[in-house]
Amino acid sequence: MAISLLAGLRTISPSYYETADIDGATSWQKFRYVTLPLLSPIIAVVMTFSVLFTFTDFQLIYVLTRCGPLNATHLMATLAFQRAIPGGSLGEAIATMMVPLLLAAIMFSYFGLQRRAWQQGGDK
Repeated sequence: MAISLLAGLRTISPSYYETADIDGATSWQKFRYVTLPLLSPIIAVVMTFSVLFTFTDFQLIYVLTRCGPLNATHLMATLAFQRAIPGGSLGEAIATMMVPLLLAAIMFSYFGLQRRAWQQGGDK
């Protein structure tokens, strides 16, 4: 995540910051009006992948902690596994609950990017 954001920061041209300096912008204004709008597509993609990888990161947590002390490190995937395989109940309901949550995260990111393209005069 940090490497992706750093790569996004490196693509911002220094001329934007020079122009903001000439206009008398403070460092907060430069961040708010230059850096953040130019990084928003990268932030959306990174956040989407972060949410997807969090939901699918089953094996690391299960192998290391077996859902931790007193079930403290449960994820949706580990909870679904625990209910479905050893317990034999509610596994399908919990697993199918992950699909709408992931779909909502993807749609939020997609429509955010589409809104940004529309604001910049894109065709979509």
